[in-house]
Amino acid sequence: MSTVLVVTEAILGPTDIENIDAFAPRQDDEPTEIRLMVPAELKKNLWLEFLDQLTLLDFKEAVDVVTSSEKGPQTLESEARGILDASVEELRARGYTVRGRTAVGDPLAAMREEVADGAEQVLIITDPHPIEDTFNIHWSNRAEKTLGVPVLHLYWGTGYVDD
Repeated sequence: MSTVLVVTEAILGPTDIENIDAFAPRQDDEPTEIRLMVPAELKKNLWLEFLDQLTLLDFKEAVDVVTSSEKGPQTLESEARGILDASVEELRARGYTVRGRTAVGDPLAAMREEVADGAEQVLIITDPHPIEDTFNIHWSNRAEKTLGVPVLHLYWGTGYVDD
């Protein structure tokens, strides 16, 4: 059985499931296990996140970035659990064997645990972070350099690959 770690910050939609199908095609003779992980409490640089949203011309989200910093750990964990549950349901409906978890703290540390436990590939699905992605300073960029397995970073809801 091949094992793919999928890390997402949002509920997986139809396009994301299609991307997973392409990235981890299911074979009848060798099923693919999806390990789904949702970061619950990312340490974000508010200025960079604010600039990302301004770059995307999403002014409402830019304001929300500042106000979301006031959310407590239980709220963030609850939101992550909701994303996880809905995404697991979507993947199971498509025939995948899925195991999921939320990750509090550094997502790279949690990804390293999953790789050490047998994940052979990593698919990271996030919203665009134009400033951080341009300068390769987002946690997804560090994952590509440090995990030691193939890592693909896609933008949520699209087939666009961050390189």
